Amino acid sequence: MPVDVPQGYEVCLDGRSFRLPGGNRLILGTLALAEAVAEEWRSIPPGSAFQTTSLPLTQMAGTQIERVAPDRAQIIGQLMAYGESDLLCYRATGSLGREQDALFDPVLQRFAARHGIMPEVTRSLLPLTVAPELQEVCRKALERFDDSALTCAAIGAPATGSLILAIGLAEGWMQAKEASDMASVEERHQMAQWGEDDALLQEIERTGIDIDHALHFLALSQEKAPNGA
Repeated sequence: MPVDVPQGYEVCLDGRSFRLPGGNRLILGTLALAEAVAEEWRSIPPGSAFQTTSLPLTQMAGTQIERVAPDRAQIIGQLMAYGESDLLCYRATGSLGREQDALFDPVLQRFAARHGIMPEVTRSLLPLTVAPELQEVCRKALERFDDSALTCAAIGAPATGSLILAIGLAEGWMQAKEASDMASVEERHQMAQWGEDDALLQEIERTGIDIDHALHFLALSQEKAPNGA
């Protein structure tokens, strides 16, 4: 069981503090997250080999503690780069473009309703110049996130290729299945034309798993204790 400490809830292994690669103790903000992380370790059979990919919550907790919290500005800067080539703003022509329009346009409208600006869309191969107003809106959204939401966004953006989707996931108005479908629309369109491809199917599955894990981590990080504390 996690140990209640002044900073939160510490995950211990065999009664001893667990140290992350950077030397930090694994102290988490909510009991729900700490218990879920501890369960990841309990589920490993004694003496058996394991991979870090089987410990997704531990990995995300470590990322939050050792990368996000100490250097939020750098993480935000890295995330802003995804806005320069956002998946939702670059469209194909023909039938793929129509599929993208049907999926992407409602999301941009939801983003605009929430943040007051509609991102520009192009079908050109030339890069868009992102409006300074949009950059400012996205930066402020990221700056408002607590460390757990920023960690969620830091997983969502590379998983989907979209800063807008990452913001939507962290803000709670974008669902995992929606984001995964948008991230894989081109691959699924390709397979509809040429048949299934095992490599593409595995890539789509990995993206969905990454997004699911990020949202699960965020939900556990924001879960209140039974007494509401």
